[in-house]
Order: sequence, then C-alpha cells, then structure tokens
Amino acid sequence: MSKYKFSILTALFFINSLGFSQSNELLKSTIYKLDQLLYNVDRMYVDEVNKEELTNNIIIGMSNQTDIYSGYQKDSIIDYYNLTKQNQLESIGIKFKFKGDSLLVTDVIPNGGADKAGLFKGDKITMIDSNSIDKMYYYSDAISYLSGIGNTSTTIKLFRNKDSLILKVNRTAIPNYHLMIYGNSKHSKISISDYRIAIPFMSSLYSDSIKISTISEHGIRYMLEQLDPHSTYISLEDIHDMNAPLKGSFTGVGVRFQILKDTIMVVQAIPGGPSEKVGIQAGDKLVFIDNVNVGGVGIKNNGVREKLLGDKGTKVNVKVKRSNENELLDFTIERDKIPIYSVDASYMASPKVGYIKLNNFSANSVDEIKKAVYSLRSEGMKDLILDLQNNGGGYLMTAVELVDQFLSEPKVVVSTKGRSYPEKKFETRFRGLLEDGRLVVLVNESSASASEIVSGAIQDWDRGLIVGRRTFGKGLVQKPINLPDGTQARITTSKYYTPSGRCIQKPYEGGSIAYRKEKYERYVSGESFHADSIKFNEDETYSTIVNKRTVYGGGGIMPDIFVPLDTTGTSKYYSSLIRKGIMNQFALLWVNKQREKLESKYPTFNKFNKEFKTDIVVKELIKYAEDEGLEFNKESFKKAENTINIRLKANIAQDLFDYKRFYEVINELNESLQKSIELLEDGKAFKNFTKS
Repeated sequence: MSKYKFSILTALFFINSLGFSQSNELLKSTIYKLDQLLYNVDRMYVDEVNKEELTNNIIIGMSNQTDIYSGYQKDSIIDYYNLTKQNQLESIGIKFKFKGDSLLVTDVIPNGGADKAGLFKGDKITMIDSNSIDKMYYYSDAISYLSGIGNTSTTIKLFRNKDSLILKVNRTAIPNYHLMIYGNSKHSKISISDYRIAIPFMSSLYSDSIKISTISEHGIRYMLEQLDPHSTYISLEDIHDMNAPLKGSFTGVGVRFQILKDTIMVVQAIPGGPSEKVGIQAGDKLVFIDNVNVGGVGIKNNGVREKLLGDKGTKVNVKVKRSNENELLDFTIERDKIPIYSVDASYMASPKVGYIKLNNFSANSVDEIKKAVYSLRSEGMKDLILDLQNNGGGYLMTAVELVDQFLSEPKVVVSTKGRSYPEKKFETRFRGLLEDGRLVVLVNESSASASEIVSGAIQDWDRGLIVGRRTFGKGLVQKPINLPDGTQARITTSKYYTPSGRCIQKPYEGGSIAYRKEKYERYVSGESFHADSIKFNEDETYSTIVNKRTVYGGGGIMPDIFVPLDTTGTSKYYSSLIRKGIMNQFALLWVNKQREKLESKYPTFNKFNKEFKTDIVVKELIKYAEDEGLEFNKESFKKAENTINIRLKANIAQDLFDYKRFYEVINELNESLQKSIELLEDGKAFKNFTKS
C-alpha cells in the first residue's frame, strides 16, 4: 500500500487522538488533497524530488504563517496535543516580525536568553552572527539562525532608538516553554514532520479563527516555491481571474471603469458589449447597482467586479449619473460574453511599416493578429514590427501558431523535455500569412515564456531581427493539477528549448525571491544600459540555422540589436504623477468635462493626434496634482516635461477615443520601436537575411 493511500486511512485516527475541534470531514479532505498533490508532484515534476523534503516544506510553510515567531510554545499547549518535548535545541526567546531589513522584537519571553542579555521590545535586529536579515524572507529562515544546540550563543547586531548595539545572547531553556521544530530533516527525530499532526496543532496557534484549508494552502505555496519560481497554487478565488485573460473572454456587462474618489467612472463601454447596446457611455458614473448604493462608500475594484460579473443571460440593474442630466438614468443590462483583447494596438508606424503590440498569448491572439494584418495591409503595410515588450506569455500553442504565420512549413518552433515527459517538438504546419516581408520583434526584460518562444524561433531561423534587451528567461512548462476541492496547482514538468537547442530558462538555484530580483539586478550591473556590460555564457554557444550567426543560451533571448533603457525623460515628479494615479484621474475628469467640445473639434483620432496641444492642459494638471497633495517641483518637471506632455496626450486620447489609441501616442517614447523603424528604413541589418 502506498504512503499516500495509507495516510488517508490513518487520517481519522490522528483527528480523534489529537482532539481537533474542527470538522473531521474537513481535516480528512484537506489531508487527502495534500496526499494527491504530493503524489502528482512526485510523478510529474521536471526533476527528481525528495518526498520527505516536500512534506517538510509543506509543514514549514504552514508554520511561517502561525503565531510561532519565537519558535517556543507553552508546555500546556504541547501537552494538550500530546506532542514530544525536545530538549536538544533552544533559541534566544523573542517574538518578532519583519520590519524592512530588520527583525522587530515584539516581545521578549521572561527568563530566556534574550531577556537575560537585555533585549527589549522595539529593538531592531539587523544581523544574526554573520547573517544579514535582508537575506532572510521567511520566519523559518530567521528562526533557523536564532536556534541551535542548547547553551550555545549567538551574536546579535541591533538598533535601539538611534544606537547600534552588539550583544552576545545565549540559547537557554525557558521554564514552562519548549522550542518546537518543524519539518527539519537534520533533526527528524525531534521535528514535527507529518502534516496530519501539524495541521490541527498549528490551527490552535493562529491568533485568529482560520480554516484548516487555508493553513494547508500556506504550506502548499511555500512547498511549490521551493521547487522553482513558476510552480504555483491557485485558490478558488484566483482561478477565474487568472484564466479569463488566456481564454480571451469573461461574462459580464462590458465596461471599463475607474474609481475616482469613491466614484465609479465608466472609462469605456466595450464596443458591441451589452452596456454599449443599452446606451451606457464613457463618463457615466455608477451610483446604484441592483439598488445598492455604490457611490461614495469606499467600494474597491474587486467589489465592483463582483457586482457586475455573473452568468450569461442574467441581468443587472444600474443607475448612473450623466453630465447635463439632472436625474439618475436607469439601465437594465443583460450579462453576456465579453472579449478580452490581447492586441493592445495596431497601426502604421511609417508609410510601409505596420506595428502590432501583443500583451499576452491568449486563445484568440492569432485571430486578432490576422485581423490586424489584413487591416494594415489595406493601408500599405510591407514590413511588420511585432511588439512583445512586457508580454509575460500565455498559451504555448498560441506561440507556436503565431510563429507558423512567419515561417514556411515544416520547421521546429520549440521543443519541450522533462523527467517524465519525453522530448516533444512543435512544428509549423501551414502556409503563413506573414511569411513575406521583413520582421522586427521587440523584447525587453519583462518579455517571458511564450514571448521567448516566438523571439527564439524567429532568431534561430533568421526570419527577423530581435530588438531591445535580454528577455526574462522563463523556460519552464507547467501543467495544471486539479485538486479535490476545486483548487489547482500548476507544476513544472518540462523545459523549453529553441530550434537551435538553447534552453530558455535562466538559473533559479538561489531561490524564488533572488530569481525575481535578477531582472532588477540588470539595472545595477549596467546590462540594461550598456551592451558591453552584457555577460555572455561562452559555455552555451549556438548557431542560427540559416545564416549560422552566433547566439547564446543560459537564460533568456539576447537581442540582435541592443537598445539601452532610457531614463533621461523621467523624474521623481513624473513618477509621482503616475504612481499616485494623478495623471489617469486628471485626464479622465478633464475629458469628461470637455467631451462634447473635444468630440466636435476632433472628430477623428488622426486630427486629434496632429493638432492637439497639451500646453494649457498640463498647467491644469499641475494645479490638480497640487490639490491632490503633490507639490510642484519646477526642476523635476522640466527634466521630464516632454514625457509628461506625451503621456498626458496619450491618456486623453485613450479616454476620448479608445484605449488602443494610447499606444499610438505614447510610442513616441518607445526607443526600441523608433530604432526598429530606422533599421527597416536603412535596410542594411537585413542584407543577409533570407526567406525562411
């Protein structure tokens, strides 16, 4: 009998013997869920896993969220659950929480080592021996450094008020307390290493009432994070929000809205959607939804979505306040399927060059791109710039289908391979819509996964130029595991390889948090700003298939043409306008006040784009920002004046016409796009490229 089946049969015994007060059925189902998850991870994960380590990490993850930050528990609680009291390891006897790059002491246990050494509540610990707190991310990390063999000592560096102190603190036994050890393989005999025991015990340690299913979710998230940065757990609440953009639709009323000072403002009624059909307009303010007042009550975005989303065919009644109307207007909207578009913008960037910006790879992306291509060709497009900057990915098959539009068949687009999954190659199969004409693909450090599949295939087959900065380096393939309670885990099962054999995935041995920081460390190292700061992995050198150009593996796709990150047009004042939402708020309010006048003066976007000036409007923006508490700084404003004017014009275009028009204005600041237009006009970079 397997370990997993055995644990199900024995779960009830542990429930009764521990006297757990919650429902037996709930605990039993939670244990079954964990058993199923571990079974699938052991069977499917891309690399070999240690089942004992998986279990320990679940328990550590659960402990990180409980009120155990000292590590110590009272003997009365330990005795109640009939747990073994260990006497080998001790800690210094403090309760703490993370405070920036320090541990804030929230309590000192009487008669412990910290108490005797003179630590006080409010002290901020910055170093434990030679270990800096800023390298620790979980309570279990800190406890592991604070704890050790009994009667040993540790050196603590701390700040008290403005003074810096160094104290030697002994790890001593504390009367009526014992240090609890969780999921520790080095001390397995004294550690709690069975989640059937850990769950009910930890439930009693939470300061607030909490479901055991939530406790287990903390453990699952931590366990998956220790495997790799992309294996994830998805709760019931998150499943819909995560899947909707990829599926390409959701069911609702079809409005884009923004909350301004507790007022729900309609930014746009989605064309063809149910709200537009009944007459909802941009600028309308939602006051009542199904007879519930939603104006001025502090409702959040999630609260609005909950009220407007629903099953297809159901109805929602809204009352709106419209400018120039004295009375509230009543509308009954029948919910319907609302498309989520992945093409943010498509327009002619120059007389013969089309531009398409793709924000993700959804089920509908290729159809959207085909539609955009037909439209652009009618305007004279010969060459294409595909913008995948900040595109985090999506469906694998959508990426393959998109590459199929650029390459003749049959050609390998990408291959996947994992421990339990043999190599699988994905190839082009059909005559593509975009096999002719020159191609540029824009990427940056936030282009990931499916974006890297596309840019890697285009580069390896010498089909086009990759322009920008090195991509993120996400080359792990996840498969969803549906768990018994309806939640889901996405487990890494394989890795992506480009046609030349390059593995897209960057290293992640340093842990998930360090892995995510790597993108920002490119700024520090200079890689984001200088091509000569890029460190190529000479051990992973490959050749493109047609022209035999040298390309590199080791994580991400390196562009053919490097475009440095431009920070010259930014400033603290500009950043504050954006981060505080002031620019967006002002533009929407300003457009709503001027809408009729603007629509009369600028009946088309082209007329607006050519003639609209922000000189006067930006002065109103400055005044509005001051009213919102942002002090005007002339020097900081001048440093970013051009950027502020262009961004303001883009926001106004979005609110007056359509959100896609935002990019047509803001792309004046898109350095990679401007460089690509130059490359296409010059043509020299494409001299040795052949049709693939």
